[in-house]
Amino acid sequence: MKVLIIGSGVAGTCLAHRFLEKGINFKIVDKGINQSTRVAAGIINPLVFRRMTLSWRAEEFMPAADKFYKELGEQFNRTFQYPITIRRLFASEQEAGYWLKKQHLPHYSDFMSTQTEEDAAFPSPQNTFGTGLVKGASHIDAASYYQIHRDWFSEQGLLETEELEYTNIEPETATYKGETYDYIVFCEGKDGIANPWFGYLPLQQTKGEILTIHAPTISQDELLNRKCFLLPVGNGNFRAGSNYDWDVDNVIPTKEARALIEENILSVTDEPYEVVDHVAGVRPTVPDRRPLFGKHTEFPKLVIANGLGAKGYMLAPLMMQELADFLVEGKPLHPESDIARFKKR
Repeated sequence: MKVLIIGSGVAGTCLAHRFLEKGINFKIVDKGINQSTRVAAGIINPLVFRRMTLSWRAEEFMPAADKFYKELGEQFNRTFQYPITIRRLFASEQEAGYWLKKQHLPHYSDFMSTQTEEDAAFPSPQNTFGTGLVKGASHIDAASYYQIHRDWFSEQGLLETEELEYTNIEPETATYKGETYDYIVFCEGKDGIANPWFGYLPLQQTKGEILTIHAPTISQDELLNRKCFLLPVGNGNFRAGSNYDWDVDNVIPTKEARALIEENILSVTDEPYEVVDHVAGVRPTVPDRRPLFGKHTEFPKLVIANGLGAKGYMLAPLMMQELADFLVEGKPLHPESDIARFKKR
């Protein structure tokens, strides 16, 4: 079997590793500019705070991600994944009540610490309703992850840097520039919105912006979260974000987003800080908040793997394992991510 992977973001690189494990021949084509993967905060968080629910398939995704990034670290002799405690400052009495109700429930107790008196009385002017600690969370050094993988796959002769032109693809035979593959897998991220074969799927572009701030008086021990996150990254620096903008026409940071993030920072701290960097990226999202995986109905040699959204670093290790099993062994995809849920117009 021989596969062409379009895109070297988190989806494409995870799929490539799964193919390496299975001994599958592949090549990656990527244009070399992936703003979303490079600037992402890379937070792996098992909870959805709005109603204190578990993120979709969190009990499966979390251990798979931990295992994947640990093994990658051993392979490359460097650390990609950093454990982090997330402290959620509750936004309401209702939210605090959700936590207290669920913290001892099966499944939830793996990820929610039992609230202590210290958590309830966390010393912050912003602590009105108490706080809770998330267990098992981590973050990925996204910029290093992206660049190290590009360099390594290039050195192995598995990555070609070029702008993809869809006219170079023959969909019936999965031929690209005269070379025929068993499958062409589109891991295009935000660029997938222009794909001529999968354009019927409801892929959206969502712009997010992140500030890097220097705030030496804030503890580096925890990630603080309410309205925004403050992710400690060392030397008194934090990444702060993010916003969601669905009116996307560029990846240029905006003063409006900066003002919003700075306003939201006040919901977790009133300590002084200095903004030292401001970046923007565009991530692929889907209205039903489930990824888009599967074969094209008319051209089954064309495959899509997209729509991982803001939780891409958590979802990709297991979902790319499932996709590799689907393509190589014929195992079924998870029904909630299978594009069969959308009918081609």
